[in-house]
Amino acid sequence: MSAQILLKARPTEMQLADRLQAPRPDGLELYLDTADLADAAAMEGVVARLDRCALPAGFTLLVEGPIRSLDGEFFDLSRDSEADRELSRRLVDLSRRIGALGANIHAIAPNADPRSLTIEHRSEILRRAIGPARFFADLALAADVVPTVENIPPISRMREHGFYYSAIGMPPRDLTELVAAVPGLQVVFDTSHAQLYLNVRRGVEERVDGLDLGPLRRFVADLPGPATLDEYFDALGDSVFWCQVSNAGGLLGEGLPYGEGDLDLDRIVPRLADRVPRLVIETLEPDHDRAVFMRDAQARILQVFGRTS
Repeated sequence: MSAQILLKARPTEMQLADRLQAPRPDGLELYLDTADLADAAAMEGVVARLDRCALPAGFTLLVEGPIRSLDGEFFDLSRDSEADRELSRRLVDLSRRIGALGANIHAIAPNADPRSLTIEHRSEILRRAIGPARFFADLALAADVVPTVENIPPISRMREHGFYYSAIGMPPRDLTELVAAVPGLQVVFDTSHAQLYLNVRRGVEERVDGLDLGPLRRFVADLPGPATLDEYFDALGDSVFWCQVSNAGGLLGEGLPYGEGDLDLDRIVPRLADRVPRLVIETLEPDHDRAVFMRDAQARILQVFGRTS
């Protein structure tokens, strides 16, 4: 298995310094917040901070786009707004300038109302998402950056402790339909997001005060989908450009540490690595500036691979 092992970071001085300590990963996936794309000065700052890192040849950079768009609204793949189009332009431009191999946006149309989860709404939202996805993909391909879309969890917290739903982005079918409709588009496969979706399909119970999960459960049950993570991954075929690896539990347990959750990652990671050349460790950290859980996962994956660094 020769897959690269990457860590996730914001492009801040503290996080870059932390993630680049020994044992140095094979690369970084940079989460670009809206603030990183707010204007030319912010984007120049990202480029300058990376330049000061003096990254070695062959060090891989990947980019993930922000949760919120430039107008302050949530990014919505079905919205086709000028704010989202300009976000795509800046995301791709910055990806090109730092030499990123790929750029990622989320296959999401966030809505706080679970009653929006219907088969009819899903079809309409997916149809509307094709144009913005194609716009993003065309920009990326012209910049020699691989465009990707990412699967999402059944309940998205949106980095703001909210509760949001999306009629697209959970099952592999949504991703493969977008890939089929948009030339050059590929997929980022998030193991944690996929497992949370599978937990809904399995009927896992978790009480969340104030939330009516009935519409979500009915929506997921009404759509054809996989029963296991292996089936989910296989359904994506050869469309996966990189994987985001972390564990998951229940309905809200996203980005859990490597050994805590419903997934046997020691078994799953070799399967991913056999087909996908880039694995990004994406455990959530209590302190974003210190990659404690990521480093534990890095060590365990290196052990699975039979590597020391």
